[in-house]
Amino acid sequence: MQFDLSRDFLDGIVMQHPQVKSGQEAQIRAGGQLHFMPSSTDGTMHTAVVSFALFIGEGDQPFARGGWRFLFTSDVKCDPREHQNHAFMGQLLVVGAGKVMVQLNNLLMHAGLPMIPFDPTQMAVRPAGAATPPGVPAGAVPAAPPA
Repeated sequence: MQFDLSRDFLDGIVMQHPQVKSGQEAQIRAGGQLHFMPSSTDGTMHTAVVSFALFIGEGDQPFARGGWRFLFTSDVKCDPREHQNHAFMGQLLVVGAGKVMVQLNNLLMHAGLPMIPFDPTQMAVRPAGAATPPGVPAGAVPAAPPA
């Protein structure tokens, strides 16, 4: 099966000033997921949204989150939900997370906060339903602490 990317754009972004308890060094965790929207009637045009969030410490509420939307086509009729382990879908997740992180770092810079070092190629993509380590929200991937 062949997938081709048509368009991509920022879907939405929100950030709150992170709340860190004084005297406590908090680790920043990142998590992302790929959501599929209904396809065209012929089943060859598809929409996927990468949702990406940053968590501080052990909290379960993100202080920043965003979404990046991808429009893509397939050479034959298909349901992208059935092909979540395809390399193209993993690439969408990594590229979308990287693009959202670029926008979040722009917001951090303009707010006078430290930027977060992030290398999307170092993200570990876990298949849907795979076990997550204790204390990590489902789909979350550890990120580097702020500089």
